[in-house]
Amino acid sequence: MQLYLVRHAEAEDAAPKGGGDAARRLTPDGRREFSRVVSGLRGLEPELTRILTSPLVRARETGEILHEQLPGPPPEDWVLLAPGGSLERLLLQLRGAGEAVAIVGHEPGLGRLLSLAVAGRAGDGTPLRKGAIARVDFDATPKPGAGRLVWMMTPKLLRRLGRAS
Repeated sequence: MQLYLVRHAEAEDAAPKGGGDAARRLTPDGRREFSRVVSGLRGLEPELTRILTSPLVRARETGEILHEQLPGPPPEDWVLLAPGGSLERLLLQLRGAGEAVAIVGHEPGLGRLLSLAVAGRAGDGTPLRKGAIARVDFDATPKPGAGRLVWMMTPKLLRRLGRAS
């Protein structure tokens, strides 16, 4: 399994009136910059079989940009990707999720998941910047410590890749 960990793009500082944190949307700059990030990712030719997103609006919108620019299925909301979810349970639920799965979520959860997948413990995690993407491969079923970090790229590097192609 190829697992792409995607941190949501830049979002509004404050939620729309009456919304709360879960309703925060991507900013226009966040949308534009993440679109350029996906241009760089496209050059790496991922063949996504699923896009799973946190149910929070900013993650869902980030997943929609992935879907618009890459071949593959539309994003699906996954409650386990919401902030504060169980990372061990998330890895367990990813078993059988597909061959190349992108998960779109939040910090510090994604960084902690990356550490759990590769090192076997979440600890303080390996933080991802907004719009950053990491690829972790599992030879068999996803479980703590069984992942291999293939690459981890900042948004800036992915945008540069997009300009080069």
